[in-house]
Amino acid sequence: MAGLGQLAAATLTTFLVLVIARAAFHKWTAFHETVGFAQGYAIAPRHMVPAIVRGLAGLEVLAVAALIVPLTRPAGGLLAAGLFAGYGGLMALALLRGRTEIDCGCGGVPQVVSPLTLARNALLTLAALIVAAIPVGALGAAGAAIALTAGLTLTAIYGVAEKLASHLPHIRQAG
Repeated sequence: MAGLGQLAAATLTTFLVLVIARAAFHKWTAFHETVGFAQGYAIAPRHMVPAIVRGLAGLEVLAVAALIVPLTRPAGGLLAAGLFAGYGGLMALALLRGRTEIDCGCGGVPQVVSPLTLARNALLTLAALIVAAIPVGALGAAGAAIALTAGLTLTAIYGVAEKLASHLPHIRQAG
């Protein structure tokens, strides 16, 4: 049986792969919508945003591929951490500029950029850094099954938390 660190890293890797793959899938399948969300940040010239979105989607696919392969998992963790931190930085900049009504464009449930999305990205960055820091080791079949199940469970909890967070602006307006 694998060590606790190996199980934790594999669990977080499963979770991060699913989160990033969903974001990349959203960017590729709802490209124009994602470009619109990105233009809402008003950080880059409008004509450059489609190329930037394609580039980010490509980096997300690269991060997923790197996380899946044990030899490149630490690099994948660093790439994922950079993406989450970068997105968080862009969200913070948008908030500082008073853009409080824009969708984060993260894929999944629509969420308005807020301190909550910044905290989420900080946690995702931390998770990716943990994956990058823990050496890759063999899990065995039982360890892999446990890590996969735990990663899927984390992803389900994350999905529920996102759904609840998407309702917060409406709750605040009603109250």
